[in-house]
Amino acid sequence: MLIQIKVYMIAVIYIFGALYMILFPPRNYAKSGSIMKRVKRMEGKLQYTQYVDQKLLTSVTENMSKEDSEIVRVVHLTPRTAENNSIVALELHSDPNSMKPGILVIGALNAMTWGAPNAILDLAEKLLYDSNYQTPFFNDYDWYLIPLANPDGLNFTQIIRLRQPLSTSEWSRNMTARSRTRPKEWYKNIDRESDQDICFGTNINRNFAYHWQDDVFKTPDRCSQYYPGTKPFSTMEAQAIRAYIHKLGDSIHLAIYLHASFIPKKECILYPWRYSTRQPSNYRTLQAIGEYAARQARLPDGRLYEVHQASADEKVAGSFIDYISGVVGTELVFLVKPYHQLFPNYTDTAILETYVNKGISTILSIVRGWRSSTKQNTLSFFGKDIEF
Repeated sequence: MLIQIKVYMIAVIYIFGALYMILFPPRNYAKSGSIMKRVKRMEGKLQYTQYVDQKLLTSVTENMSKEDSEIVRVVHLTPRTAENNSIVALELHSDPNSMKPGILVIGALNAMTWGAPNAILDLAEKLLYDSNYQTPFFNDYDWYLIPLANPDGLNFTQIIRLRQPLSTSEWSRNMTARSRTRPKEWYKNIDRESDQDICFGTNINRNFAYHWQDDVFKTPDRCSQYYPGTKPFSTMEAQAIRAYIHKLGDSIHLAIYLHASFIPKKECILYPWRYSTRQPSNYRTLQAIGEYAARQARLPDGRLYEVHQASADEKVAGSFIDYISGVVGTELVFLVKPYHQLFPNYTDTAILETYVNKGISTILSIVRGWRSSTKQNTLSFFGKDIEF
């Protein structure tokens, strides 16, 4: 008899829960784009089967803005890069008339993360046109996406991809070899400080003005892949990103930098600080959200992402995540590093798809971890949280 009463009570609770969701749907439901205007893709399919470059990125984002001008906005950041490219930001607002918590996702500060623009563009497509992602991810947040933060560097590495590899140090100093070889890796942009420089390029992710150069006793030379510039914000890319994120200000509640690990089976979800082993004041929250995301975004071979403070691997000063945390004041900041090959096979879509799927899954799992930590839009039934 007691068991029957419990079963009836559970049934009644679920019925009331269903009625609640019908009578009080998620906020801004009617205006959020939850009812799809069209279906652009099938679930699980790779939207872009070639690596996205600056030209394709500009075309795709402009088309998105034209098709859905009420909810999609394209912003060209200034100043422009050394090669006269503009960094493109894609803003997605399910309800332009209301201010929601903002999520910033930035990719490809490093010139070797070819798949990051694909992952972020694919994420935008899912948020806009796939009902499985509109609730809860699109309806409740404003999204600010920078798919390609280093267009010059990425374009440079893709152009030279078919050349024979050479030690990066030797390549940087050997003018004769450059026409027929490529460096084994290239993490920088391609700016030049003077026409007389043999070496060129600055590591953008070491060029932000937060404890700049605090991790070294001597500045790496111009040929190093870790060269941080002559001073903070010496690169056009870092200047453009700074201007944009300061304009967004307090509207950003969560920031995610989609990077890459170039070491097999060394995939991480990291959080500030990178310049110091000192723990941030909210490290328990960051660790808990990261661990939640790692469980949700389990890797294809069954492994979990490593989750810890970024400086546990190595100290890096002047980084983007430290700047947005320490200067802009964003409390929830993560660095995501799925595995990515250096100079991957350009025509192997399986390699690209694996990185894209891992990147999107991890980004959305971090958002879910954040929601779980705040109990946003959740109801608890006998100890189990149900999202709506």
